[in-house]
Amino acid sequence: MFKKMFMVIMMVMAFSSPAAAITGQEVAERMDAVDVSKCGQMDVVMVISRGEQKMARAMTVRKKKFDDSEKQVIHFARPADVRGTSYLTWSYKDVGMEDDMWVYMPSESLVRRISGGGKKGPFMRSDYANEDISRREVVDDKHTLVGEENLFGVDCYVVEMVPVLPAKTNYTKRLVWIRKDIWLPAKIEYYNKKNAMFKELLYGGYKKIQGIWTTTRQKMTTPARGTETIMEYRNVEYNTGLDDAIFQQTDLKR
Repeated sequence: MFKKMFMVIMMVMAFSSPAAAITGQEVAERMDAVDVSKCGQMDVVMVISRGEQKMARAMTVRKKKFDDSEKQVIHFARPADVRGTSYLTWSYKDVGMEDDMWVYMPSESLVRRISGGGKKGPFMRSDYANEDISRREVVDDKHTLVGEENLFGVDCYVVEMVPVLPAKTNYTKRLVWIRKDIWLPAKIEYYNKKNAMFKELLYGGYKKIQGIWTTTRQKMTTPARGTETIMEYRNVEYNTGLDDAIFQQTDLKR
């Protein structure tokens, strides 16, 4: 009898031990695996608020996964002063490779590479940085599970993500709240070189589109500046068979 009780206790301890708990790395991998599509496209409306001033931009976003990278092209349609402006990003899976980014400005009729400090600058005068619009690979960060929290009525894992190569980013770390039910982010806090939180990104508008859970609304705020940027994603489609050619610098002027 004692031997059987001892075996039951040991089994319970094994299943409840820290070794059996999920890790930050595993949470990050589960979040990354939600989007099983090969490519996708969507219309995006971006509204930038600075006090009483508001600026709206409309754009189309197309992205596609390749063996070594994910490539994305953004074309601005409105308003007239930004119409034709285009961004192209190549986000590499190899952590040692520098992601590529280009911008085409119609007024200059020139495709210009964005590198170094330019990636840390603002994206079209918004609260997003240029680096924020590129895909971040799981291998780009070290992931530590720092807690669990109920956020907006949903249970979340809280994962600290610290860049493997700090020089490549403007952030010392990000704290990410990841929903336990659909494995998508609910909130991200961004920390600067002084290790102070200076930006916050909230996600919403969760929808299952073509079998893939998707966020269709984001709000990035910079409290110290009193500014915010809202992104709304519309007409989201996956696996649309995008041509590889549209993800080349030479196609940006079209």
